[in-house]
Amino acid sequence: MPQHSRPTFLLLAAFFAVLGTTVSVEAQGSSVGDIRDVTIGFSGAYKVGYWTPVRVTIAAGSEDLNGQLALTTKDGDGVPVTFRDAEPIHVAANGTGSFTCHVKFGQLNRELAVELLSGKESTIRRVLGGSELSQAMVSDRDWILTIGPDIGVTEAAQSSRVTAVADASTLPTRWFAYEAVDAIVLSTSDASVLSSIAPEQFAALQQWVELGGRLVLCVGAAGEEVIGTGKPLAQLAPGTFSRIQTVRGLTALESYVASSQSLDAIKVDGHSPPLQICLLENVSGKLSVYEQSSEAVRPIVIRAPTGLGQVVFIAVDLDQAPFSDWEDRPRLIEKLLRGDSDQNQERSATTGATGQLVHLGYNDLVGQLRTAAEQFSGVELIPFSLVAGLIVVYILLIGPADYFFLRDVLRRMSWTWVTFPSVAVAFCLLAVVIHNSFKGQDPKVNQIDLVDIDLERSLARGTTWTHLYSPASASYDVQLASSWLDTKSNSAGCLLSWQGLPGTGLGGLEAKSATLFPAPYTIASSATDGQIRNTPIEIDGTKAFVARWWNDAPLEYTADLQLDAGGLLRGNIMNPLSVELYDCMLLYDNWAYRLERKGSVLQPGDTTDIHLEKPLNFNWRLTRRRVVDIKDITTPWEQRDMDVPRILEMMMFHRVAGGDKYTQLHHRYQNYLDLSEHLANGRAILLGRSRQPASEVVLNGQATDESYDQRWTFYRVVLPVDASRATSSR
Repeated sequence: MPQHSRPTFLLLAAFFAVLGTTVSVEAQGSSVGDIRDVTIGFSGAYKVGYWTPVRVTIAAGSEDLNGQLALTTKDGDGVPVTFRDAEPIHVAANGTGSFTCHVKFGQLNRELAVELLSGKESTIRRVLGGSELSQAMVSDRDWILTIGPDIGVTEAAQSSRVTAVADASTLPTRWFAYEAVDAIVLSTSDASVLSSIAPEQFAALQQWVELGGRLVLCVGAAGEEVIGTGKPLAQLAPGTFSRIQTVRGLTALESYVASSQSLDAIKVDGHSPPLQICLLENVSGKLSVYEQSSEAVRPIVIRAPTGLGQVVFIAVDLDQAPFSDWEDRPRLIEKLLRGDSDQNQERSATTGATGQLVHLGYNDLVGQLRTAAEQFSGVELIPFSLVAGLIVVYILLIGPADYFFLRDVLRRMSWTWVTFPSVAVAFCLLAVVIHNSFKGQDPKVNQIDLVDIDLERSLARGTTWTHLYSPASASYDVQLASSWLDTKSNSAGCLLSWQGLPGTGLGGLEAKSATLFPAPYTIASSATDGQIRNTPIEIDGTKAFVARWWNDAPLEYTADLQLDAGGLLRGNIMNPLSVELYDCMLLYDNWAYRLERKGSVLQPGDTTDIHLEKPLNFNWRLTRRRVVDIKDITTPWEQRDMDVPRILEMMMFHRVAGGDKYTQLHHRYQNYLDLSEHLANGRAILLGRSRQPASEVVLNGQATDESYDQRWTFYRVVLPVDASRATSSR
C-alpha cells in the first residue's frame, strides 16, 4: 500500500469500526434490553455517605432477562465500589420491571454505573454522569421526610431539607433505605394514603423506628382507622386507641408554644371548627402536653421511646382547621421535631465546629473516633528529622565522601561504578529496615463494638467499627461474624460497608479524593450477608469499615425498677446477657446510679440493688465537672483526645453533655447512637463494658485473632421503669 494512502485507510477503518460498534450496541439494546430509568433516593433527594435506595427500570428485548443488578460508584476514599444485590431479577420478554437496590455514594461529584450481570458477564449497562444525577445533600444536612397531607413542615423547619413523598406506594421495603433521614412526619387525616402502603413497607418503617429512627405521628379524627386494633400503625402508637373526643379548647397546647392566638378563636366561614383529639389508653412515654379534665388526663403530645428509636405522637390533625390557620403551627411543629428543650442546641456552635475542620480534618465526633481508632501499636510515623538526616548523609556519601575516598584511598576513580550503586543499595536496605521497625510487617485491626438491647421489644442492635492497617499494598475480603447473628433467623441482618468521614477534609465525604485503584471492589447490599470482596489498601494505609447489624433478643429479665415519689429510681437490676459486664452504671433522666457491687461488675444473670443514696449528676460526669473554690468548673472537651472509651461515651449521650455547645463538634453523621432522649422520656439504661468481643472480623476467609491490636466492647441495655408511684403522687 502506498505510504500516502495509509492515513486515509486508517480513518476509513476507524469510521467503519465505530459505525459497526454503534450498530452492534443498538442491535443489542433492541434484542437484549436496556435500562430505561434510574431514580435515586426519595423524589431524587438523597445524602452522601448513607445507604440509599436506587430504583432501576429495565425493559427486556425479544428474550427474557435474568441476572443480578450491580451498581458501581465511589466510596469515601474515592475508590470505585460495586454494590451487588444477591436477589436475582427476571424480566419477561418484551416486558418491563422495576427493581430497588441500595448503594452508598461516597462523593458529591458522583458517577453511577448500572449493569445487569449474568454470571460474570454484563448483559446490559448504563453509565450516568454527574449531570444526569440529582445533586446529593452533604452528609450532615438535616433531612425530614413527610408522608401524607401537608401539615406545614417546610415552613416550620426552614433550616432542614424537607422532602414530600408524592406516592406512598413507592416507599421502600428495607429499613436501611431510610438511614439518611433524620425524621419522618406521617400525617393520617387522608386514609387513602395509608391504604396505598403495603404491609412490607409498614414493616420497614417500623423497623427503622425501632433501630433508632424518629417518627412524628399525627393522628386525629381518623384514629380508629389508623391505630385501631389490628391496624399497621397500632404497634408504633404509644398506647391503645380509646376514642375520638371533641373538646372546646386546647389551652395546654397553646401554652406549650407560648401562643398569643387562641385556637377556639379561629373562625372558618364564620364558624369555629370542631377540635377533635384522638385519645389513647395505657400510655407509655413522656406526656409533653396533656389536658387535665375532671374525668381523666387527656394526652395531646407524647414522646415515647419505641425500641431504640422514638415516636412523637400528637393527637390532632395539623392539616385541618383550626390548626391549618393557626399562626403558631410552625412553632409547634418545630418543637415536635426538635424536642421540648432548647431547639437549637444541636445547631449551636456551628462556626466553632466548622473551624475544627481546618486543623483537625473533621468536624463530627465520628471523625474523632475514626482518628483515635487508627492509632496502632508499633505503627508510627517515621520522624522527619531521621529522614532529613539520612538524606544529608546519603548526599555526603555519594558526593564528597565517595570522591575523596576514591581519589585519596583507593586511587582509582573508575571504581565509582562499584561504590555508588553499593551505597544506593545499602540505603535502600536501610530504608526497608527502618520502615519495618516503624510500621511492622503484619496487618493490624482495631475494633469497636457497641451493642444496644431493648428488653421491652426484645431487640438487639449492633454497630461495629473496624479499622484495618495494611503494611503492604494488598486486597482483602472482609466479613463480620457474631454470636448475635443467628443466620437461621429471618429477623437477623448485617450491613457491612466503608465508613464515611463527614466534611471537606482529606478523605471527607464532601471532598475530592484521588485514588490509585481504578478497579472496583464489591460490597454485598443484601441485608442478610454483609461481605466485602477485594477491597484494596495501599502500602502503610488504613481502611475504615462500619457494620450495622440487628436481631431479635428474647432475653430473660426478672429485675424491677420503680420511681419513688421524688422521681428517683428504686429497686434492682439484672444482667440479662451471657457475658460479664464491668464498669457498670445505671442511668435515668440526668442521674447516674452506682451499683451495690464491688467494682460495679455484673456476672451473667446477676441481680443487684442500686444505691439508695443520692445519685450522681450524669451531665457533670460526662463533662468532668467539679467544684473548685465554690465554683463549678467544667473540663473542656479536647478535640484531639485519642481516648476511644471517652469519645464513644460522648457519642452515646451527646445531648446530655450539652451537644455541640460542649464538644464544639457535631454529632449528626451517626446520631442514632445518641440515646439521651430515652433517659429523658422514661427509660433507664444499664451501661457497661465487656472483655468478650461481640463480633469477629474475618479477613480473606480466616480468623483474625492474631491481627487484633486493640478492641473495645460496650453494651447498653434499655430497661422499662414503673412510674406509677411517682405519677400517682403528682
